[in-house]
Amino acid sequence: MKKLYTLLFVVLSYLLQYPVLADWPCRTDSAVPVCTSSGNQWNVHLVPDGANGAILIWQDRRNSTEDKVYCQRVDGSGNSLWTPGGLPLATTTGYQYYPQAISDGAGGLYCVWQDNRYGVDYDIFIQHTSSAGVPLWFSNGTLVCNASGHQYNPQLIADGLGGVIVVWQDKRNGNFDIYAQRYNAAGQALWPGNGQPVCAGVGDQVEPKLVTDTQGGAIITWTDYRAGTGFADIYAQRMLVNGQRAWKVDGVPVCLATNTQWNVQLVADGLGGVIVVWQDRRAGTYDNIYAQRLDNIGQPKWAEDGLPLGAVQGVQYYPQVVPVAGGDAIVIWQDNRRGSDYDIYGQHVTRNGQLLWLSTGQPICTASGHQYNPQIVGQDGFIIVTWQDRRTPDYNIYAQRLNLAGVNQWDANGAPVSTTSYDQFAPQLASDGILGAIIAWPDYHLSINTTDIYSLRIGSNGKPAGGCYRSFTQAGFSLKSVKVYNHFTGEKKMPTEGNVRDSIFGRGAYTNGIVLGVERLDAPRSYAWEYFTRPYYIRKALPQNGTPRPLNRIFERPLYGIIKNPSLYRYNNRLSGELLTLKLNIAASDVGITDPALGEIVFKDTFNTSNPLNGKSLRGIASFVDSTLTYWKPYIADATFYPLISYWLSRINAAFAASIDTISTNPLKLTNTRALFSVPFLLTNSAPPPFIPSFQPAPEVEELPSKLELLQNYPNPFNPVTTIEFTLPEPSRVTLKVFNILGQEVAVLLDDAIMDDGRQLVDFDASRLSSGVYFYQLYAEGVSGNSKPNSLAKKMILVK
Repeated sequence: MKKLYTLLFVVLSYLLQYPVLADWPCRTDSAVPVCTSSGNQWNVHLVPDGANGAILIWQDRRNSTEDKVYCQRVDGSGNSLWTPGGLPLATTTGYQYYPQAISDGAGGLYCVWQDNRYGVDYDIFIQHTSSAGVPLWFSNGTLVCNASGHQYNPQLIADGLGGVIVVWQDKRNGNFDIYAQRYNAAGQALWPGNGQPVCAGVGDQVEPKLVTDTQGGAIITWTDYRAGTGFADIYAQRMLVNGQRAWKVDGVPVCLATNTQWNVQLVADGLGGVIVVWQDRRAGTYDNIYAQRLDNIGQPKWAEDGLPLGAVQGVQYYPQVVPVAGGDAIVIWQDNRRGSDYDIYGQHVTRNGQLLWLSTGQPICTASGHQYNPQIVGQDGFIIVTWQDRRTPDYNIYAQRLNLAGVNQWDANGAPVSTTSYDQFAPQLASDGILGAIIAWPDYHLSINTTDIYSLRIGSNGKPAGGCYRSFTQAGFSLKSVKVYNHFTGEKKMPTEGNVRDSIFGRGAYTNGIVLGVERLDAPRSYAWEYFTRPYYIRKALPQNGTPRPLNRIFERPLYGIIKNPSLYRYNNRLSGELLTLKLNIAASDVGITDPALGEIVFKDTFNTSNPLNGKSLRGIASFVDSTLTYWKPYIADATFYPLISYWLSRINAAFAASIDTISTNPLKLTNTRALFSVPFLLTNSAPPPFIPSFQPAPEVEELPSKLELLQNYPNPFNPVTTIEFTLPEPSRVTLKVFNILGQEVAVLLDDAIMDDGRQLVDFDASRLSSGVYFYQLYAEGVSGNSKPNSLAKKMILVK
């Protein structure tokens, strides 16, 4: 009893752990509204929340002509967790522009922005918000810098010591210079007030970017006009943890080539240095993308003035870069080498300056129309790219997943993310932590005059919300199939789950029947397994709700060898019933009745990391449970093992279950019901697409018998239960009786019962009878009155 209470507590804990609130949509013409307030919402950015969700920040003009910075946390199922419509980071007067954010590593974020609340000049403010959406520093933001003149374009990174470093361009000295400040976790400034100068040389220094130096400081790059030619160059500086400049006072040159270099991006190289990427117009009439690596003392490691990543004639704009394993970097950009349309290209450059993809750049999307504003994230050897795409009259959002060899993992020109009406543009994304991403964008589809913020999560399989699926329960698969269309009356009926069960076999799946457990023909006296030859016997075996257990006992007797077509009365084991249902659900997906790849979905119990099903695909779980049913001895001492597995199989089978509504009956195909990412214990599989076996179609509906048949009971001899099978050519009144060898009636199993046409099973329990020979007699008369009554009999042997 104590173990039973323990199991019930565990099950209740699971239910409380996994509430179901909302669903990401599975369709590309729908998305989750993050903010649809009046006025424009735009300039959105995302950071991961560490729990398969993301935190979004954006500029918002809902209340006046003044932009404010708002934020919202969206969980892995698409639910907004903070104030509906977004949480304002500051409610003061004035404009708040160009927010940037990073994760705090605990479900919250650091956010920095430029703000003119004190007058005409813009200043820099920062806020730390908790995972619950609570501001942790000053209520309207902590002032970073309010020196005279404008402070623009703030950026920030984590310092690796629990705090952050902020950098910005600053006009306190007449020209724009670069300044920085460091904060600890409590929001205290660690460098001099109003910031430490990074570069205060002649001319303008603008658009700073930074990465960690892995020592508590940062490496900062910027676009620099000190040469006085009107063209910009690229410079860099390393700021130590104490705020001192480690390299030449006004920075070291990264690129001094002729004409303009600008739009700088950078990533750490893993050795305390940095890989810098930029747009470069040294060719005179078009920009190409260049890169350079600096070591931790500011020395360039590649060719002087940088390495071209895709040297072709044509304009290459807006590079984005992510670090990958080994200190390498992957860079993407928009590229019009094919003509007037822009496409998306990329390059993989090693820490040693070697180009691993095509020397002129790897095409990522070359669809018709413009592809603009690419963005990129990386995780565990893969990258996901998103962009706005005009292959149709409106701009839509597309995405692509690539491995480190540059091979597209999704559709050739990208998987659609949002294809709603009007324009969706300037997408941003954050990794969901399991090789998918949450993507957000400004969206015109509610109004052609103002934009809102929408979001969608795409799985590692390239499907919105990880895809939508359908499943069926034991009870559903136990239903009798129906004639969907009656040619005589014209009546149409909705199919049942029984039609699905029968169609699985009709389309060629399980041509040799379904085996539960492991078929051990080499050791039939040591192991047991179940075998179902036809869908009819499956219907008679479900639903099972008996004690979950291995295939080791039946009616308190040891069980060995094959259990062929057991009826529910003969063998009632919830674990077997749920496994049989799972196999049918996977087969329904494989043969195309429901959406494909159900068997490749992965199970993850985050509440119990020792759950033996963790990390297995549903196809792998079916195989695992087969083994545990037959090779049961290692688990027999654990009384909670089989109920736990049975419980999770039941939840998996019910995860996408719903009533049958929208259908195609020729061939049978059912609509999906629920998003994968709305089932907290199921995940996409990051492995390559699985091999799905091909099936040879067979007739989907079993032919009705042409005459009355009485089959031999099974098993025979038996002890003490056997199953009697017969077939009816039409609905009939049926009587079934058992007689002893003297002709005396010993049991009445059916007494003038009205039964459907087709195969029928009746169980006979002879536990009160003694060993011997018995006879069973079937009497049937069609209820239509158009056929003659008939009677058949057979012999059976009871051995005790």
